[in-house]
Amino acid sequence: MRFYEIKKGNHYASMSIFEKICGIGWKIKTMSLRFVFRNECWWSPARNQEDLDQNKLAGIGFGTNHHNNSVRLTWVPDFETPGMIKVSGYTYDEKKEGQKFTIAFIKSVHVGDTITGKIESRDGAYFLTVNDVTIRMDNNKTDPNLCFRLFPYFGGNNTAPHDMIVELEMA
Repeated sequence: MRFYEIKKGNHYASMSIFEKICGIGWKIKTMSLRFVFRNECWWSPARNQEDLDQNKLAGIGFGTNHHNNSVRLTWVPDFETPGMIKVSGYTYDEKKEGQKFTIAFIKSVHVGDTITGKIESRDGAYFLTVNDVTIRMDNNKTDPNLCFRLFPYFGGNNTAPHDMIVELEMA
């Protein structure tokens, strides 16, 4: 697995332009994942309400802009339970009326555990799996053939409160 580090005060994980370019694909409909949230990913208490914003783990962007059409696995610390991370599904659809994104909780996981995940776009829906739990989220769009991988990102509006490390493998 590759280590993705998001430095204190930043949103984006450190990575090369080569890695981003290699993330571009054609007709990507399934992404398999293995990941580990390191201890740094859990903290308490929340600094403010925006610490409840979804941090992005990985996903698929469809077309040329992930704010038009994308699906991801996201995470936020469970501020009530030490060492636990809440993992959710997240979709973004620019053409949707009102709130542009949808969030659906999948399950909580322990920091330090190796987790398997999967993101699929099929049958007019997204199916997101974390270990043994799969949820379905609506996809009201036709996914274009041009796709790209979405990499770890901290926030919402807040930046990382300290250095964050996520181990991640995408296939």
